[in-house]
Amino acid sequence: MLDPVAIVANGADRGHPIERFQPIWHSAAMRIARSAWADCGLAVFLQMDVPYGATSSGRLSDDAVQLLLETGPKSQPCRFLEIGAGSGIFAKLFLDALKAQAPEIYDTCTYVVTDASAKMLESQTEYGVLSEHAAHIETVVFDASAPWPDEFNAAFDGVFGSYILDSLPIDILSIGESGIKQMQTRCTLPVAHEALQDALRIPGSAHLAPFLPLAKNLQIQTRHIEAGPLPFEAALPLAEGEDTPLVHCHGALACMENITRALRPSGFAMLSDYGTLAPREPSEQIEFQSFGASAAAAVNFHQLDSWFTKGKTSYLKPEAEEGHLITRVLYNGDKGDLSELVDLLFGLARQQALRLPVEAAREMLRANAFEIARQLYGKAMALQPNNWSLAEEVAELLLLGAKDYKDAISLAEFGLSLNPLAPNLHRIIAQARYHLEDIPGAASAISTCLRLSGASPQSRLLQAQIQVESDEIEGALISIAKGLAMDKEADQREALVQLQNEILVSISKTAGEDLLADVNRTRAVDGLMPRP
Repeated sequence: MLDPVAIVANGADRGHPIERFQPIWHSAAMRIARSAWADCGLAVFLQMDVPYGATSSGRLSDDAVQLLLETGPKSQPCRFLEIGAGSGIFAKLFLDALKAQAPEIYDTCTYVVTDASAKMLESQTEYGVLSEHAAHIETVVFDASAPWPDEFNAAFDGVFGSYILDSLPIDILSIGESGIKQMQTRCTLPVAHEALQDALRIPGSAHLAPFLPLAKNLQIQTRHIEAGPLPFEAALPLAEGEDTPLVHCHGALACMENITRALRPSGFAMLSDYGTLAPREPSEQIEFQSFGASAAAAVNFHQLDSWFTKGKTSYLKPEAEEGHLITRVLYNGDKGDLSELVDLLFGLARQQALRLPVEAAREMLRANAFEIARQLYGKAMALQPNNWSLAEEVAELLLLGAKDYKDAISLAEFGLSLNPLAPNLHRIIAQARYHLEDIPGAASAISTCLRLSGASPQSRLLQAQIQVESDEIEGALISIAKGLAMDKEADQREALVQLQNEILVSISKTAGEDLLADVNRTRAVDGLMPRP
C-alpha cells in the first residue's frame, strides 16, 4: 500500500554525505562559516555584512561609561577587556566618551582588545581605528570560547562583548516528556567531494576557508537522538509537555562564568546581543542568521537569565524590554548599586524613546514629508548625539530629500569623526560635492569610499558620473562595468545602463562630428561673394 507520508518525504536523504551525523556546532556548515569569520578582517563591517551599527553606534559605548562611573571612584589604573572586538569601533567610542567624561580615569587606563581572528586585529591597526588611543591599547588574539588564561582572573574593571554570545558553542535540543533529544546534522553536496571530506577530518576550522564557495551548495540533513552527557546540563529546563526546541547556549554560559571570575571588586560586564526572551513554542523551529558567509543562532536569554539568577553573581537586567537588542550586566558588587541605572539604560521606556522618533521619521519619508521627517530626526539626534549610524541616515535625508548638500556634508563629516570606517558617509560627501559642482572634492571622497569598500553599485555609479564630469570616459565605462558586475539585486542596473548608453551616444556623436569635420576640411570658395 502506498504511504503518502513516505512519498512526500522522498528525497530527504538525497545527495552525497561529506561527513557523519554529529552535533550542529561541529557540522561542516558551521565549521566553514567559522572559517569565513576568521579570514575576513574588517571586510564584513565595511560591506555591512554584519549590521554592527546596533552595538557600535556609540550609544552602548556611552552606556558603558555611565555604568563605570556609577560603580564609584577607582583607586587603581582601570583595565578593560573587550571580547570579540571585531571592527574596534565600540572600543574607540568608549574611549572617546571616557576621555571626555572622566579624563582622570582615561589617562591611566588600559583597554585590552581581543578577537579570535588575528587578521581582524591586524585590520584594526591597518585602518587606524584605535590610533588616537594607541597609548592605552593592548591587542591579544583570544578565543572567548576557549579556556581563559589565569592572568585574566580578577584583572578587569569592565568587560564588554557585543555580538559575541551568539557566536559561541551551542547545542540544539528537543525537550519534552519523551526526554532530552539532541539534534544532529550532516551536510551533503549534489556530487561527491573527496577533498572537502578529507579536510573535514582535520580538527579546527581555519583550513576550511578554500571551501567557502561550496557553502551555498550544502544541504543539511537532521535527526534527533537521545542526548548523552551535555555541558551545563543543570541549565536545562525540566522535560515536560510537548517536545519543544531549545538552543542550549552552553558556550555563552561558560564564557559568562569566566567573565565573573575576571572582574575586580566593583567590576562589571556589559553584554549585548540579539536573541529570544521567552521559551519557544513546540511548533517553532530554530533559525540561524547569516552574516556574510558566517552564521549565528539567536541567544537563549531566558536560559541565561534562569542560570545567573540562582545566586551565582549580581546579574542585572531591565524590568521590561523590547527585545530588539538585549543587554545584560554582570556586577561584582551589590546588585542594588546598579539595578536602577541598568533599568534606565536598557529598559523598555528608553528603548522606545530612542526608537520611536526614528521610526516616525521613516514613515514621514515614505509619505515624502521631508521637512517633518527632518524635525523628527532632529529629536532622535538629540537623544543620541554620538550615534554615527543615525547621523549617516539623517545625512542621506539631507542629501536626497532636502537637497541640503552643505548640511549633508557637515553631518557626514561629524559621523566620520565617530566612525572613520563608514564608506557610506564618504559616498554621501562625494555625492553632495558632485551636486555642488566640486568635482575634485567629489572625486577625492568617492576614492576614499571605494578604498574602504568597493562592493557598492551605488558608489560605482557615482564614481562613473564624477569621471564623466572630469572627461575620464574610459574610466567611467570601467566603473559602470564593475557596478553592473556587483549589482546582484539589480538595484542600480537601470541607472548604470542609462549612463553607459549616454556615454556611448556621446562617443558616437563626437566621433561622427570628427569624421564630418575631417571629410569636409577642404572647402572651395570659388565664385562666392566676399564677406562684407
